[in-house]
Amino acid sequence: MDLKSQLSLIHSKVYSRFTYETDMEQYHVVDKWVMPPDNYDGTSRIVGDCEDFALACRSLCNDAKLQSRLIYCTIDDQGHCVLECEGWVLDCRFPELVDRDYLQAHERYIWKRISGYNAGDPWYTIE
Repeated sequence: MDLKSQLSLIHSKVYSRFTYETDMEQYHVVDKWVMPPDNYDGTSRIVGDCEDFALACRSLCNDAKLQSRLIYCTIDDQGHCVLECEGWVLDCRFPELVDRDYLQAHERYIWKRISGYNAGDPWYTIE
């Protein structure tokens, strides 16, 4: 299976079982990053916000041995988190995999910071 097909399958698995809920609604805090369970295989429901979606996708990418990075960006000055893998973006705002260049050109995404490829790696400023 080619990369785009693998990423589309991962995105679809997570997206179809994802319910968006802000951290304030769920935990009564402004921001809380929640990792999926250790045995997460994309078949259980995830309730959370953009970074929780990105972390769930990253977990499945890691299982498939695909290197991915978290990207913190803004859209109309609102913070947002997505997962990027070789130019493809897995984003809870879209029902399908999206090309990174499309987001920057047509959806007003401005990349701000990007993580390393491994958990615990430092984040790098893009601006």
